[in-house]
Amino acid sequence: MRYVIAGAAFALSLAAPAQAQFFSTTITLVADPATATIYRLKVQDNSLVAIGTGNAKMKLDKDDPNTIVVRQDGFRDVKRSFPKDAEYKDKTFTIALTKRVVQLTALPYDARILVNGEPKGTRALEVDVEAGQTTTIEVTKSGFATIKRVYRWEKGGDMPPIQDRIELLDRKVSVTTFPEGVELVSADAKVGDGDADFIIKRGTCAKLTARKAGWIAETHEYCNKDGQSEPLPADRFVLKGRVVNVSAPSGARIFVNNKQAGVGSFAVQVPDGGCVKVKVEQSGFLTYDREYCAQANAPVPPLEDNVTLKQDDSFAASVASDQANVNVTVEPGAKFKEEQAWKLLSSIVLTYFDVLENSDSQTGYLRTAWQIKSWGDNNEVVIRTRIIVKRSNDSPLRYSVKIVSERNKSAGVSVKEDENFMPWDRLLNTYKDVISEAQSRLK
Repeated sequence: MRYVIAGAAFALSLAAPAQAQFFSTTITLVADPATATIYRLKVQDNSLVAIGTGNAKMKLDKDDPNTIVVRQDGFRDVKRSFPKDAEYKDKTFTIALTKRVVQLTALPYDARILVNGEPKGTRALEVDVEAGQTTTIEVTKSGFATIKRVYRWEKGGDMPPIQDRIELLDRKVSVTTFPEGVELVSADAKVGDGDADFIIKRGTCAKLTARKAGWIAETHEYCNKDGQSEPLPADRFVLKGRVVNVSAPSGARIFVNNKQAGVGSFAVQVPDGGCVKVKVEQSGFLTYDREYCAQANAPVPPLEDNVTLKQDDSFAASVASDQANVNVTVEPGAKFKEEQAWKLLSSIVLTYFDVLENSDSQTGYLRTAWQIKSWGDNNEVVIRTRIIVKRSNDSPLRYSVKIVSERNKSAGVSVKEDENFMPWDRLLNTYKDVISEAQSRLK
């Protein structure tokens, strides 16, 4: 009897392995991508044991969570467990890596890293890119131009890099302006209107100009070079002085503060808090005078001043003459004695001029009073004329005759103010024949 029992026990022991093998479960694991490695996690020490690349078979243990890890560089690991007591209708499982991982580093080290608009850290970051989705990276720092990267991963298409390095090198100046309507320009290219960000490439210098019609433009230069001061993160342009574009007839001379500045047209700059005097002159026309001021209580200067010159009537009443303001010699003929010559010369002068200021036959000197001719309601043009006669030689007898012809510098001045008159190279028609008559009659 004892032997029968032992035999039965022996039979049971032989049957047990066969029964355990019948109830064991083996699954097939397939990795996507096929180059990924499949690891089994050992519960004893949490170590990983490679069981295949691309695919592997794994026998499920009863007392083990049967955890596997699928791994490949550039992807986020996928971890999955297969408990033995679960029901598995399909014994093949595909494990897909669905997150691409970019190892991102950023410089300078304190630059912020934003992922889809949210701050995530500085210096270094692992960025996940889901399959079929887009991830936007921005690296920013005050005073630097922001760099943006867009990562997108489509299966079967291009992949984001495994590693990426972003270094901020270009500088950024945040510019504000005053007044409204200022245009920002650099190298003849428009940067923006009003406030704008200005980028200075590494290793370069760049000029930025703020301009607005009617204002004096302002230019700032920024450099992004070794050995030069770094540009400040922010700058402000405040336009102050004014600009008036003066347009005059062709050939007209434009004077600014009594200095000739241009011909025909000129952009007149009016400094902030100051005034400038503008004068436009052209032969045959009245002088145009205007003052522009950039002062708090003064009228705002116009953007454009289109000058129309009025006809100068004094030109129609005069002729250009090389005898104006020049000593001309009159030599009496031999038949004239000095007394006769002086008397005739004086008589000729008095034919044209009513008043003599000084006349001395002994010294042979004669000077008339000024005779005045004016035009315009406010004496815009005043011409004064006189004759001066001097005996220049006794033998042979000669006289020097000079017709002094002068024109006023500005309207409304007194004819006695010599500093307000200047020589005029023309003679009024009334006096154009004085010298020729004297030379003719004293032959």
